[in-house]
Amino acid sequence: MDLCRSSYATYDDLLGYMEGSAAVIGTMMTPILEADDLPRAREHARQLGFAFQLTNFIRDVSEDLARGRVYLPQEDLDRFGVARHDLAARQATPAVRELLAFEVARARARYRAAAPGIELLVPSSRPCIRAAFTLYGGILDEVERAGYQVLGGRVRVPRRRRLAVAAGHWPAALAAARAERRVTVAGPGRR
Repeated sequence: MDLCRSSYATYDDLLGYMEGSAAVIGTMMTPILEADDLPRAREHARQLGFAFQLTNFIRDVSEDLARGRVYLPQEDLDRFGVARHDLAARQATPAVRELLAFEVARARARYRAAAPGIELLVPSSRPCIRAAFTLYGGILDEVERAGYQVLGGRVRVPRRRRLAVAAGHWPAALAAARAERRVTVAGPGRR
């Protein structure tokens, strides 16, 4: 779709794009991550794909525009009185900040819809997904902390925070992997 479209008129149009780019990845990952209840887990994973993709669109407004693309729906730009040239500026106007705050809230709703799915995964898969969930959601925190000034450069979660999140989930990942190996070696129900 990126070869033939450079913008999306409505949020529903954008959802169609994200269904084929991000949501499908989430649904394909659920069997690999060994979800207990695949139908329920697929929907949560789909929501996480939407959340991650929306986060990318918010963070990368400037980079996408440089490639001739605007992923923020035109109906949203119109609602907040934002023109394409406003997105090309180095500083976000009040209208752009309001637009981005709206998009951040939309992405956060997708994260909330995705969160229960983490518990449906096998314990050894949960720490990795929790870390990704926290770090990608952290991009939205950084966008807010930067006052929605994403037009002049990429907003990032600081390296120190990324390392702390990874380190925080590492012990749980190791413990779950060890427990699963014991069950596999001993056989189900034996220790």
